[in-house]
Order: sequence, then C-alpha cells, then structure tokens
Amino acid sequence: ARTTHIIRLSLLSSSTMSRTTEVVFAAAPGQKPAVGPHRRLLRCKKTTQKSNTHNDVVSSLSRSQNQSSSTSSSRRVVAFASSSSSAEEEEEEEEREKDDDSSSSSSLEKEFEERRKQSNRESAIDWIETWKTNQNDPEFLAKQNVERQKRRDKILENARSFEYVFVHDFASGTKPDDAFAHMFLKDELGKLQIEVYAPDLSGVESISEAVSVLSKAIEERQKTRGAKPLRLIGTSLGALCCVLYASKCDKEKLESTSNTSGSEVDRLFLLGPCFDVEKCLFNYRVTFNVTFSDAFIEDARNIDKFPFVTCPAYIVSGADDTISDLEDAVHWTRQASTLLRATNEDEEDARKMNTSSAKENREREAGERRLLEVSGVGHRVESALPHALPRFKEFFNLPSV
Repeated sequence: ARTTHIIRLSLLSSSTMSRTTEVVFAAAPGQKPAVGPHRRLLRCKKTTQKSNTHNDVVSSLSRSQNQSSSTSSSRRVVAFASSSSSAEEEEEEEEREKDDDSSSSSSLEKEFEERRKQSNRESAIDWIETWKTNQNDPEFLAKQNVERQKRRDKILENARSFEYVFVHDFASGTKPDDAFAHMFLKDELGKLQIEVYAPDLSGVESISEAVSVLSKAIEERQKTRGAKPLRLIGTSLGALCCVLYASKCDKEKLESTSNTSGSEVDRLFLLGPCFDVEKCLFNYRVTFNVTFSDAFIEDARNIDKFPFVTCPAYIVSGADDTISDLEDAVHWTRQASTLLRATNEDEEDARKMNTSSAKENREREAGERRLLEVSGVGHRVESALPHALPRFKEFFNLPSV
C-alpha cells in the first residue's frame, strides 16, 4: 500500500492571535517527505480567530520598545507581520485560482456547446419530445413498420439459406416421426416456411453405419435440391452422429479433398449427446432393457469420444441424465472454451482418451460451444425443448413468428 506522510506546521501561536495551518504532503514509499513549495499540496485546513487590529499591533510595538526585552519582542512582532502578510498572499492566490477555475469551466461549457451544435446532436429532452411527436405521426409509424418488416425479411431470407437436418436417437429402433423433438421443430420451423429434413437411421447396426447412412442421405438431398450449408440437430446417439459427421467434413476440408458427404456444417444443436458411447450403451441396457449386438459394442469402442469440430455448437443436457454423463458434455464444451486449439494433447494422451490427436487438429480453431443444463430432466431432454426454444432461435438467428 502506498504510504502517505503527514507533516503539520504551526506558523504562529500567541495569546493575542492563533492561526494554524495544517499542510499535508505526499511522498513515495520509503522516502522521507520534504517540506517546500515544490511539493504537491493535498489538503490545507485553516482556523482563524479574531486578531487585534493594526493599531493595536503598532501600540503594542511602541510599548515593547520601552521595556528591557525589546529585542525579543520586536522579533516576535516581525514574525507576526511576516506571517500575516504571507496569509494574505495565500488568500489572494486562492481567490485567483477560483477565478481561473470559474473562467476555465465557463470556457469548457462554451466549447462543449459549440461542438454539440456543430455535430447537430439533440439533447435528451429534445429526443424525448421528438419521440413523443413521432408516436402520434401515422406516416412515421408506417415507415417504421416497413423498415422493421424489411429487417425481419432479411433475417428470414438468411435463415432459409440453410438446410436443417434432424438426426433422431436410433438406439431403440424408433423412427424419426416418433421423436418429440422432430415433431416440435417441424411445427415451429414450419411457421417460418423452413423444412426440416429427417433421414431414417433405424435399423443400423453400428455408429459408423449410422454416420455413413446420414452422409449418403445428405448427399442425395444436396444433389436434388442444391447444396446448402447444413444446420444439424440431433438427440442422444443421433447428436453424436451429427458431431462425427461435422468432424468428417472438417477433415475432408483440411485434407483439401472433395467433400463427398455434403456441404459444410454451419452449426450444431445437440440434445443429450452421447460422447462416451460404450458407457452409454451399458446405461441403455440397464435403464431401458435394450440389448446391442457385439458388433455394435465393438464399433462403439473405436468411436472418437470427443470429436473435434470447427463449427459452433449448442448443447442441452439434463442434470439428472443417467444415460449420458453431464461431465462428458462439460468436457467437450471446455475443449473450445479453454483450449481453443486441440494441440495440448500428445499422441499418447489421444490414444488413451480415444480422442482426436493433436497432429490431426494442428492449426484448427474450435468453434464456440455453449452448454445449457436443465434441472429436473433426465436423458429425454428433448421434452424441455419448448422452454429452450428462445435459445434455439437465438443460436440459429431465427426471427420471431
């Protein structure tokens, strides 16, 4: 902490007059403060009592000359006179400083007023009055509505320039139309005249096969309807397929090969993604009494647990999820928020964690990742999608209906 040294100087104190000035100086830590006019004055307190008039001082001076102690008395009077003159000079200097401050403040106000006029800025009161007037002006309101509609149409046009693909959870062999998230998003995006494409992955025998089927389905759709950037939405194992597909597209782009699986992935919206597939399959079997083939389990062991993607992603996970561990979603999210580049893992760590190696991801920046934890919800976090709809629209920059 900075040390402040205080020095108090008593200029004069007598029975006839008491004038005390407290002067405070500041010095750097470790340095002894010095007294002098060159130091910065921080605070000055003055207390003045009634003093004798000038005539009283002169008469006291003449009387003191007749006494034997005339020398000491004269010194005392000289000191008094010099201190009085110095006090008057200080007061005059303070008055001059006040005048300078007032003149400088008035000049600043004038300069500010001139600059405000030059820039043609309105004051807050003028702006409020103008706003009140415009609210009662039908022509202005109509013009404002037209501008608002133009902005909305521009946002909607941009939103329709993407292909929205929903990937369902195929662990129990269900169809896409059986998924609540697909039906809900189909209705909500349908209000914006946006179609949601949901390929059927039921009946696949492994995660790798599911990614392959998804790639072929997107490729066929891109050929018939034109190539568009993809926005992938997935639940559970379908969410993992979305991440694996996006990682595959990134690797093809990095290797400068033709992207045969489809267009570039713009964003990912993941509902309860299963990153540690082998552990999730075990939890599936215990919770829902669902069995998987040996080939399915063996393929799950070779699946990249935490695939590296460059596009932004939004994860919605249930706090009471017993299938997919919430910590896995937190870990995958932190890969982007704390590492930014997947270059901290060496080959040995990548082999143990079964994650993308640092060599493959060198000079590849991860996209922004967000995580929303929903309390009181388990693995079927898609049931909370209606409550997370505002975040869904904000993430994809969709206009309100």
